[in-house]
This record gives sequence, structure tokens and C-alpha cells, in this order.
Amino acid sequence: MTSTMIRKLNGLLKTQSLGKVIHYQEEMGSTNTELIELGEKGASEGTVVIADKQTEGKGRLERTWLSPAGSNLYISILFRPEIVASDSTLFTFLASIALKETIERTGVLDTKIKWPNDIHIDGKKVAGVLTEMRSKREMVDFIVLGIGVNINMSRDSINREMGKVARIATSIKENLGKDIDRGKFTADLLLELEKWYQIFSNKGKAPILREWTEKWEDLNKRVRISIEGEQEFEGTALGLDDKGYLLVKTDNGEITKIIAGDVRAI
Repeated sequence: MTSTMIRKLNGLLKTQSLGKVIHYQEEMGSTNTELIELGEKGASEGTVVIADKQTEGKGRLERTWLSPAGSNLYISILFRPEIVASDSTLFTFLASIALKETIERTGVLDTKIKWPNDIHIDGKKVAGVLTEMRSKREMVDFIVLGIGVNINMSRDSINREMGKVARIATSIKENLGKDIDRGKFTADLLLELEKWYQIFSNKGKAPILREWTEKWEDLNKRVRISIEGEQEFEGTALGLDDKGYLLVKTDNGEITKIIAGDVRAI
């Protein structure tokens, strides 16, 4: 996203608070890392960091988010909600809902959420969310919501840039067969995020968990759970508890809570 596109984004924004302050660089290590530093210095709620390229993009479970220049969206948004630190995970679900709705607004039809933080098109990953939090005692000081979206990458560029993960990755362009205006997409995304943040602020976690569950692709399906350092197991995905933990009914009838791991339908 060029500085010209950032100026266009500013002209398209219809939000009340998100994106009123935008820090943009053509290249940086990680938008999340940059915004965490700004948050620790007192940056206001709604502050946004955008990069055209990341050299140290971060994914869930300390994985790398590949972030080539010129085609995608790498964005982090700062929130200062008055909530307990244990509820910060709800922002991953909030962002997943907003992402799904924004991608569908471009014309994509088969968009699904994969627990806990990915968006898939036709079974391939198009976007992901990384939530990081800083606390003061048991309360949230601030939350940084990082989002990466493959917008205008062609299949050739996906294969070239993403190596062995290219087979499970896609882009909005690959699905629609045309380029997407990244400035407009970003403005739409910030508006959706603000809408769902207001719902969360006014009505609590229940509407977020309910909406996310309705949009989740693996609800009531048989799934295989992989947790690093532990043996894989299978069961039926039942949904989320009030903390956002995944509930799985194993073959022996027990209900297991999954806090972190990989889940795939089988």
C-alpha cells in the first residue's frame, strides 16, 4: 500500500475512532511490534499501523506470516477496552467476524472462519489474525489486533513468495479474477471492526461468541486436534465456552477445552 493509497484511505474512512491516527511505512519488521511500542508510549485507542511489506511478520504460535510488498494488507489496530485481561482473546473472534464480512463485500462467496484466527476461501487461507495484549494487574492496558490479508497476489506470486505453504494459501484476487482496491478494502475493514467493537462494548461477549459460532466452518463436525508437544486426538467440535476456548467432545464422552492448537475437520 503506497502513501498515495494511504491518503485515499483517509478520504474513505467513515469510522468514529479507528484509523484517525495512521502510522505508515513501506517496510517494517512487524506492524504488531511497532504498535505495541506505540501503545506502551501512550498511543490512543484507534491508532493504526500499516506496512506495505513486513520483514518479520508474525502469525499465531510464533509462526511467520509471509508479507511481500505491493499486493496485500498488513495492519495493526490498538484498542483500550476496560475489560479483564482474560477476555482479550475475544478480540480474535471479533476480528474474524469483521474480516469475513469485509472479504464477502468484495464479492467472494465461499468464505469461512477456521478456529481460532484464520479466514479461508475454498479451503485455503486468505487472512489471519494475531492478538497481543498488555495488562495492568488483572485488567487490559491495551490490545493490539494484527491482521494480514492476501488481497492482490496472483497464483504465480503465491507460489513464488510462499514456498511450501503456497498450496494452502490463496488471495481475494485469485478467487475473483480481478484486482481489489486495497484502500477501500482497508476502510471497509476498519468500519466493520468498529461496528463489532461497539457491539462488544455495549452488549458484552455473548453476541461476539454467538456470531462467530454461526460463521464457524467446523461446528458439530468431527475434528482432529494437534497440540504442540502432545499426542493428536479426535472428537466432535461443540463450539466455544465464554472464554473463547474450543470445546471438543472426545470419543470417550469427555468434554475437553482447547486453548491453543491446530484444528482441522476430518
